[in-house]
Amino acid sequence: MRTVVAVASLLAVGLVVRAQPPEPGAGPWIRVNQVGYLPGDPKVALLSGPEPLSGTFQVGDFTAEIGPDQGAWGPFAHNYRLDFSAVRGPGRFRVRFGAVESPEFAVGPDAYARVPDALLGFMRLQRCGDDPAPGEPKCHLQDAIDEFTGEKVDLVGGWHDAADRLKHMITTSYCVGALRLVDDEAARAEARHGAALVKKLHPKPDVIYVQIGDDRDHRPPQTLWHDDQSDYGHGPGGPRSAWPATGKPEGPRYKNASTGKASIAGRCAAVMALMGDVETARSMYKLGEENPGVAMSVPVLAPHYYGESTAWDDMEWGAVELYRATKEPEFLAAAVAFADKAGDNAWMGRDAHGHYEFFPYVNLAHWRLHDLVGADVQARLAGYYRAGLERIRERALENPYRVGTPMVWCSTNDAIAFATQARLYEAMTGDARFRGLATEARDWIFGRNPWGVSFVVGVPEGGVASSRPHHMFYRIAHRLPVGGLVDGPVTKEINDSLKFSPFGEDRLAPFQSDFAVFHDDDADFSTNEPIIDGTVSLLLLLDLWDR
Repeated sequence: MRTVVAVASLLAVGLVVRAQPPEPGAGPWIRVNQVGYLPGDPKVALLSGPEPLSGTFQVGDFTAEIGPDQGAWGPFAHNYRLDFSAVRGPGRFRVRFGAVESPEFAVGPDAYARVPDALLGFMRLQRCGDDPAPGEPKCHLQDAIDEFTGEKVDLVGGWHDAADRLKHMITTSYCVGALRLVDDEAARAEARHGAALVKKLHPKPDVIYVQIGDDRDHRPPQTLWHDDQSDYGHGPGGPRSAWPATGKPEGPRYKNASTGKASIAGRCAAVMALMGDVETARSMYKLGEENPGVAMSVPVLAPHYYGESTAWDDMEWGAVELYRATKEPEFLAAAVAFADKAGDNAWMGRDAHGHYEFFPYVNLAHWRLHDLVGADVQARLAGYYRAGLERIRERALENPYRVGTPMVWCSTNDAIAFATQARLYEAMTGDARFRGLATEARDWIFGRNPWGVSFVVGVPEGGVASSRPHHMFYRIAHRLPVGGLVDGPVTKEINDSLKFSPFGEDRLAPFQSDFAVFHDDDADFSTNEPIIDGTVSLLLLLDLWDR
């Protein structure tokens, strides 16, 4: 009865409203950023289809030639880049070519005004513990039991990582730090919610927890957060397992490849310093110094886990935030040393990388360190950013959609990281050479992609956005988790290697290709699952855009 009442209340406040893509037809198709553009943004729509085209396109009173055929790419034999950067608004517009028109979008200084609230709304929906969003039930109040010692430890709080119910501290720690860096009080309030759990991860000088719960929560029955009946050895719905970082491979059957504790300890140290808790930050940082290497999430039922490959960026971030908080010179010296070891982002320019291998994909510590050091170190930091950006640019210029990031699981994270790094590089150096490509990466997220779908659930309102996400609130409560950024497209090779529940009709079938596949279907857990880290990364990007 409690479950029925809770679900009924959820339905009352958040019924699913699907924004369906139009019937594909025979083409051509126009792809735009459906949220819109700031007045000074480069503005390029894509006209794509099966046949060669010529003529003019219109955006309001603006008219121009569609330009040269950019050639075949992805699912399309012919592609044209429609540049309407001269349109500065304000207003609502569509791109038109003959009888074909794009979805409506905004141009103006407030084009993104409503997006941050939606992103934060998703984070509140994901809350776990005794401080839920208003109107939501409390959940997982028994977190947790140390998997190795059997001790009860208070790890209530934080956020559920994605569509399931477990909590990854790899992503939670990053989310708190990134939220704290957003120049907005609502974002910082959400950071305080997550920070309460991050502090509790380190109850003893030699202990830090990397995961709460595990993939045992994937077993039936599927329920909402508050009615989790997963059994971690303490009965259905009992306390969940707390997995400490041990510095070595862990997992009862399938092992991760952990080598230390510094990745989680350094990042958590940065978070605590940002939140003003210097004492806890010092202790976490010391734990990272004493236990170099990476701590990965723990697989139980299946071999999949979040596998970071480096801790240098995390220790750099911890050191620089501790220096900002204490002004103690040894932290600044350590931050510079860690920065040179971290270098540039090795994933940039690759066709693929491992799952969360280079998380969080952009090294925010280089940016945080830049204004604290002399010109020689500043030049090195900028060079580390520029090297990765150049490799992405080389790839992006080879295709009409200007996408240069890999189509791996959580590909939206990569696209946002590239755009964020480009904006930070410009802020650090004044060099705007990557601004256009950063804009195109942002636009990819909001619908200027082969599928014509925004990868942010329900955003923009009334647009063509992810509307059938792989999320229990959608599946069970028929409630759309608006504001959640989904994983995004993957290569056909990755898609074909996965086993899904049966799909209905694939309305996006004409736009699938060997390059990438995306399904707006709740059965697709690889492309259409909302994730907290990507959502927060997008929030930070939008905040940084005009700084």
